[in-house]
Amino acid sequence: MPSDDQVHTTELDLDIVSDTFRAFVDQAAFDSLIERWNQKLNALEPDATVLERHFSNAFFKQMDLAADSLDRLDAQVFEDPLERVVAEIAGPAVVISPDLRVASVNAEGEQSFGASQGTFLSLDCLSPESRVDFDTVLRAAKGQGNLGQAIVQILDRFTGEPAFRAEAFLLKASNQESHYIVIRSLELDWSPEVSATLSQAFDLTDAEIAVARQFFENCDLAAVAALRGVSVHTVRTQMKTILSKTGATSQAELVRLFSMVASRQMLRNRGLLTEWQDPLGREKILVTDSGRKIAWTWMGALDGRPAIFLRGMAMGYLLPESAEKLLKHAGITLFIPSRPGYGNSSLHEDLPVLEDNQVMLEEFLVGMGLKGCVGIGLSDGIIPLLAQQDKDPATFNALISVGFNGCLNRAAFRKLPVPQATLLRLAKTAPRLLDLIARIGQRMIARYGVDWYLDRAHASTPLDLQICRDPSTATLVRDACSHLVVQGTRTFVRDMQMFHAPVDGAIDRLAIPMLSMVPTEDGLFDIDEYRQLEARNSHVSVLPVPESADLLIYQQTDFIMDRIIEIVTTHHQPT
Repeated sequence: MPSDDQVHTTELDLDIVSDTFRAFVDQAAFDSLIERWNQKLNALEPDATVLERHFSNAFFKQMDLAADSLDRLDAQVFEDPLERVVAEIAGPAVVISPDLRVASVNAEGEQSFGASQGTFLSLDCLSPESRVDFDTVLRAAKGQGNLGQAIVQILDRFTGEPAFRAEAFLLKASNQESHYIVIRSLELDWSPEVSATLSQAFDLTDAEIAVARQFFENCDLAAVAALRGVSVHTVRTQMKTILSKTGATSQAELVRLFSMVASRQMLRNRGLLTEWQDPLGREKILVTDSGRKIAWTWMGALDGRPAIFLRGMAMGYLLPESAEKLLKHAGITLFIPSRPGYGNSSLHEDLPVLEDNQVMLEEFLVGMGLKGCVGIGLSDGIIPLLAQQDKDPATFNALISVGFNGCLNRAAFRKLPVPQATLLRLAKTAPRLLDLIARIGQRMIARYGVDWYLDRAHASTPLDLQICRDPSTATLVRDACSHLVVQGTRTFVRDMQMFHAPVDGAIDRLAIPMLSMVPTEDGLFDIDEYRQLEARNSHVSVLPVPESADLLIYQQTDFIMDRIIEIVTTHHQPT
């Protein structure tokens, strides 16, 4: 790193420092920070590959200070269990000590309970019937009983009328001996994404989803029947079907399942999901001889013709319902390992990012006994497939790439929107600074929700914004975001680095068919550039996907799945 007498700190450098700190809490400052980095990188071209020599020690000390500040803020926001337990619920929530003093409360809780942090909670908020149940929890908190949970009725503090049901349960902080009491609303919002998730995960029909929602909101079959204008017998029959499809053993268990789905969807919307759960409920963990943990799931037929499917950064593995139906009908099973750092798969930072991904793929194939099948990669998901095929040309019989990827068309990098281009250039020249920006972005997501990120990531592609705002597909995109960042920002940074991976030789040496399906409305499409890819290797063919952009797998699902099914069927060789 150069000394301060060798490098002059410019006004733009000072603006970058200022925006970095302001971006902790200011959305406009974050957008300004990206633009200022774009200006700085442009000013340094073509010498930006050695970025650090263009800044003073004082500049990097400020960046280190920003990172340390984030560490302290993150510990305060994300590790305090009392703050966490009220932040991860959309409705009113409060944490009290055994003497009823409020230790933590969210904004909705302050309004509903009429209490703020440090004050005492009045038990007048409980219905007379609920006081008996709550008192047993209170005694347990004081070490005088063992009933540590109850369902209580909260009253409107102005009218005294029933307001909402809540759960009361005990919570023990790791550094304290006594218990706190948590009171959290059970009136969870049933968003359109909840309906979409249930449809995708359990194949519920629209009518069954409507019955499920009404039962969740009323917990009474007769009330559902009255709302729907049908007999109780009809509703009971529909409920039996719903129980069978979901695997729930009772109506109470079904309500808990719906509560979990609604709550987790709320967490995804707020960017507060701290552990990944496969929405399909099929995830398994493969632990390899090297100690690597590979989480994987599957879609399609239960025992069909196998294909490997790797997600990309923007597009996740959870495909639309129509894709699953097409795969089932075609008798094809997509085996879907989570790449390193995604979901519950381990990340190995001792390895370069491409090697980490290639080793994961190789060990998964060996562990599952798969060879000679078709490999499918969404966006940068094709890169590990190319690397593995180059290492062992017998791995796959054909490859399929879905979406834009810079390694297949490096000329398109110059046409990327400013945010994406800036982050990609930082990934190549200053990954530790990109990690700082990514952490600030994750903090923004936690505060403003995943839509804050999606609106910026897809601002230049209206077709993608439509996908992000359509409830039937928005949940798929949100799941992709959660799957990416659940372990933190390192996976994001390393994936940005992998876009620069040196796989040009692997493309040139490829000796099996590869179909590259590319979007035409992403602002990058140039058929002449893709024809150059075909000219490089006669085994590669390019197929433009009409009316599609970055999220093409959700925009032209049937078109893409038809091509996948055709290639998997043609190139399947039993192993």
